[in-house]
Amino acid sequence: MRDLMATVGELLLLWGFLETTIRKRLAAIHAAEGKPPTKTPVLARWLHVEAERGDPRLAQLFADIEEVATLRNCLAHGLSSASANPWRGEEAAVVCLMHDGSRRRFTIGEMQDAKDHLHVITNRVHDLGV
Repeated sequence: MRDLMATVGELLLLWGFLETTIRKRLAAIHAAEGKPPTKTPVLARWLHVEAERGDPRLAQLFADIEEVATLRNCLAHGLSSASANPWRGEEAAVVCLMHDGSRRRFTIGEMQDAKDHLHVITNRVHDLGV
């Protein structure tokens, strides 16, 4: 259970690193373009600003972020249970309540894959420059 909870915490922390990188990019864009920042959520604001800039390289990056955002949002806003029983032969997992009322199970392996993906995504955002 400790490994499962550590993985949940690591994933949420890595999401925070992604948002920090996005905030830095937004600040640089706003400074370069002389636009004041807005109070919308950071990810929505960044997607809007980048869409206005029209950089075609970003379509896949946005899609990759959305893929991981689903898991992150589920963990942050819908986590409802966790299970880790090595004697049953099942992989440790959490269950989240989705916004539509359904339940979704995420295994520790899926979350570890998402952590790796988040690390790569954060580096891709960082490497964009202004």
